[in-house]
Parts: sequence; C-alpha cells; structure tokens
Amino acid sequence: MKPHFFQERRFVKHLNEKAFTLLEVLFAFSIFMTIVFFMAPLLQIILDNKDSNGRLQEMEWDVFSSQVKKEIRISSKAEVISGGLVLTNNNDTINYEKYGSNIRRRVNSSGHETLLQNVSSVTFTRINNSVKIIVKDVWGKEYNVVVQSYIEWYPVL
Repeated sequence: MKPHFFQERRFVKHLNEKAFTLLEVLFAFSIFMTIVFFMAPLLQIILDNKDSNGRLQEMEWDVFSSQVKKEIRISSKAEVISGGLVLTNNNDTINYEKYGSNIRRRVNSSGHETLLQNVSSVTFTRINNSVKIIVKDVWGKEYNVVVQSYIEWYPVL
C-alpha cells in the first residue's frame, strides 16, 4: 500500500494540468497589457506620418535654399534655360533642373546630386541681378526664395 503523501501529490498534479492558476492568468494579462501599451504610440506615429513628411520637406527646403543661395552669390553668370537654372562659376557650369519629382544638381553636365525630393513643380526666374525660385511640393505647399548676387551679372537679353 502506498503512503497517503504520494496520493495527494498526484491529485495536485492532476488539478494543475486541467486548470489555469491565478499566477498564469496574471502573467498572460501582463503580457497582453504590455502589447497594448506599446501599440497606442505606434498607431499614433503611423497616423502622424503625413505631418512628419511636411516637416521633413521644410527642413530639406531650408538646406536646398541655403546651398542655392551660396552658389548663386558666388557665380559669375546666371541664366534660365529650358526651365532650369544654369550658373557659371569660373570654368564650371552648374545646372539645377527638375528630374522626375526631384530637383537635381549637375556640374559640367555630369553627375546627379538630388537636392530636393517630392517636388511637383519648380520655376526659376531671373530678375536683374537676382534669381527667384518657386517650388511646389507634392502636398501642395509652395516655397519661394529670392537670391541677390554679390557679383554684377550681364543684363538678360
């Protein structure tokens, strides 16, 4: 005959196989709540993606306009040809043009440096000794800058 101790142990083991304990329920609930806790900020980030694209576009515009200002101010000549801006600086010819949905920069008709993305239209206009650039992005926002040259250019013919 087996001692009473072994029979109780087998009985307790038998109960644990058929039901959840309170500890297991609390553990599963804590995992569920952790997942829910991290899902709310993730959904907010996904839904705010449009706003972040707009802010990123504004920062790209600032960088683009700074670079164009620097090059226009040191260039010896500026022309608007076929909707693009052509700057002459010493022996180099620098082209700014729309390429797909980007504005690219090319030096001596070679290379492909993307300066601004998500552009729907760009307009370069030469006014006396300055250049006006108007850019409209794919979200409909318009950016513009007027850059005055430090070097006197020849009149527009």
